Parts: sequence; structure tokens; C-alpha cells
Amino acid sequence: MKFIFNQKNFFNEIEPLISKSMGTEHMSPFLYSFIKFIRPHRCLEIGGGLTTVYILSALKELHELEKQEMSNKETNFDLRFKNDDYYNLKHPDFILHSFDLLSHPKTSANKISEVANKLELNKHLKFYNEDYKNLVNIIPKAELEFDLIWCDLGGLEHYLVYQDLLLPLISNRGGYIIFHSTLSNVHGLAFLSQLKLKLNNGMLPNFELISLFEPQKKKTK
Repeated sequence: MKFIFNQKNFFNEIEPLISKSMGTEHMSPFLYSFIKFIRPHRCLEIGGGLTTVYILSALKELHELEKQEMSNKETNFDLRFKNDDYYNLKHPDFILHSFDLLSHPKTSANKISEVANKLELNKHLKFYNEDYKNLVNIIPKAELEFDLIWCDLGGLEHYLVYQDLLLPLISNRGGYIIFHSTLSNVHGLAFLSQLKLKLNNGMLPNFELISLFEPQKKKTK
């Protein structure tokens, strides 16, 4: 099967989504590899852009891989290691719900749909030019459970909303929520400290926390 890094046109098509001020030049391929590793089916993104197309590419590849695996065709791993419990689960479709108001002056999210169409990724995308705070009224109730949530929208207001709105939406089977730049600005650090306090006090018993830092980038206020 085709992988994004083997497609000559991939990096040409995503050029309009690249923004040096967004800080996702390493995060995007990281998310792609992470998704291929953990295999989330239903994903949520708050703040679109370059990361969106990498997430979609991973979901498309997983969709094609699992079709082959369900037919007992060997793909990128030895099927003797196949976990039948995983394949017997009733998984949702591979889909990304992405929210962006397109209000950031340097946003590239307004080009997502066009790029996704060119790369034939659009069947895995549900894009909303809406305020993510209303997502429970926008996304069908049956789809309000996510295996992976990616938050690329900073600021104290958003960090506070994330706790109440998003943490309860993580799948009961277990899932992941990733926040961008929590170590690089004062609001992110405050949010991170609050999460650590809740973890230490047993208020988030099913959560584990890991923080990744880009040492080459200075902190912002």
C-alpha cells in the first residue's frame, strides 16, 4: 500500500498548510507516527492546519491496513502476532472531527478541505468552521467519544474549558489527549500544574501524564 512519505506529491500539496509561526513542523509527523502506533479510530482536533492532513493520512492508511488484516492478509507485521480481541471489537470508522474558526491571522486551516480533497483524504474528515465549545451540540451524540483528542489552541480560557469539556469525551476503552505547547508559555504551565495537582490528589485516577519539550524554542508569555 502507499504511505505518505512515498508519495511524491504529498509534500508539494501540503505546502500551503505550512506555517513557521504555528510550531507544528515536528508535531505533525509525530502525530502521524503516534496514530499509526496506537490506532485510534475516532479523533477530535481543536485547531486545524498542517497537523490535520498528517492525522488524516494516518487514518486513511490504517483504514486500508485493517481491511487487509480483517481478510487475514499480511500487511506490515506478522499476523501470528494478531490480537483477536482487538479485531473482534466493534470499532467506529476512522474519522477526524476538526474544529477551527479560521480567525487566527496566520491560519492555514482555511486550506484544509482543498488539500484533503487533492490527497483523497476527505472521506475521513469532518471539518467544522464552528466554535469547538459547542461541539456537543454539533457532533451527533453517538459519535461523542474519542480515542484521540489533539488540542492546538492555547490560552488560559481554552485550557480551563478543555478540562470540563474534553476529558469526559475520551473513550471508555481508553484513549489519549494531547495538548500543544504546555511547557512553553505561562498559561500552559499553569494548566499543567493544575493537572499534576489533580493527579496527585487522585482526582484523575485513570490518567497518566507525560510532557514533551522542544528545548530549541524559547518560552513565551
